[in-house]
Amino acid sequence: MPVRAYKGQPKSPKSRKRWVFFCLLISVSMLFGLGKEPAKDEPIAKMTKESSAEPVSVEADLILPLTPPPESKSTRIMGYIANNENLTEAFMSEDISRADALELIDVLHRDIKRSSFNPNIVRRGDRYELELDSHSTIQSLKYTRQNDRETQFIVERIDGQLKARQENQPLKREAIIVSGRIKDNIWNALRETGENPALLCDKLEYVFEYYIDFYNDCRTGDQFTLVVEKLYGKSGAFVRYGDILTAQYEGDKESFQAFLYTDSKGNRNYYDAKGHSLQALFLRKPLNFTRISSPFTTRRFHPILKKYTRHHGVDYAAPYGTKVWAIANGKVSFVGRKGPLGNYIEIEHNNGYKTGYGHLKGFVRGLRKGQRVNQKQTIGYVGSTGRSTGPHLHFNFYATVNGKYKLINPTRKINRPAGQSIPEKYMAYFHQQRDQYLALLDRKNGSIVTTALPTGVVAE
Repeated sequence: MPVRAYKGQPKSPKSRKRWVFFCLLISVSMLFGLGKEPAKDEPIAKMTKESSAEPVSVEADLILPLTPPPESKSTRIMGYIANNENLTEAFMSEDISRADALELIDVLHRDIKRSSFNPNIVRRGDRYELELDSHSTIQSLKYTRQNDRETQFIVERIDGQLKARQENQPLKREAIIVSGRIKDNIWNALRETGENPALLCDKLEYVFEYYIDFYNDCRTGDQFTLVVEKLYGKSGAFVRYGDILTAQYEGDKESFQAFLYTDSKGNRNYYDAKGHSLQALFLRKPLNFTRISSPFTTRRFHPILKKYTRHHGVDYAAPYGTKVWAIANGKVSFVGRKGPLGNYIEIEHNNGYKTGYGHLKGFVRGLRKGQRVNQKQTIGYVGSTGRSTGPHLHFNFYATVNGKYKLINPTRKINRPAGQSIPEKYMAYFHQQRDQYLALLDRKNGSIVTTALPTGVVAE
């Protein structure tokens, strides 16, 4: 009887060989069975809930990115309107397509009142800021005019559509003392004070436009002092100059003072220390000119005729198209072509005076003989018509002598007061305000006025 081997007992040599062969066979079967794919109809074993191994999500591994996605980048473009450049050309110079530029302009036309801003009329120095997304699509525009930096025109893309609006930023005001001495001209004197002569010179000329021609009357040693408002934005950046509150000019032969005063009706004018209006019968000049190319003289060598002749007028050199205005109220007595003077206008004024404006490029539309014009009303534009070698205005000034018009030198001091003085019942208030301003004129250049300034408005 075969002896049965019990557990724990040593096996015989024969049974040991069989056992080794059997184990080897199982090992080989397992080795080759690992790479075997299951049959199509064979179910794949699923992991049971009791399994402690965590399931692996292949889909999750595919969705999760290996690196963060790139951030969306925007581009900001800042620029200025160039000389003789329109808005479309400015945008296209920044690589904005014509279609996108016209879309912006159409939105400004649609959403902004023409009286506030006409995008067809822009000026050199106007500032714009464009923002484009990563696909070069315009997201916003900010437009600020050079002469009105407190008003901004904004275009924004909202829900895919461009919309425009106007924003007015509140400005902080302060008054500053500006004083200097003339060495060669008013422009350089203002620049030496640290202020901007391009912005301030016109304001000073406006104050004394009836009595001082700052291009011809200034002499070395003349002194000036003025108190002017300066306006700043929220960021503290300078925006523009406000009103000149008071000014003083001391020349070699004459001196002038001006005090801004607002009457009960809201009219703002300049008066002298006695309360007399600085408005006069004639303005000192008929345009903003570059220089006097030929003065009033009895002997001038004519550049075309090549001989000495009388020149009983004044030639003001200025660029083509410069506005020419009437120096006083009057009635047009002639408009049209007049021989060597080319396009010419004559205006008859009160008290026997007459003025003439020659070599004009053209006239204001609708100007006709017999029409009434006001002081500083534009009547024509600088040109070079008639007997002329370049753009300038030939200006004639006539006075009645023995019942006839006679040409006289227009640079002579022939002015007469024409404005109304301050009424007597308001004179005490004006004197109080004048004295406050006089105290400011004695301060040093650059002093900032921190005390409350008079408003100039009186109560009825």
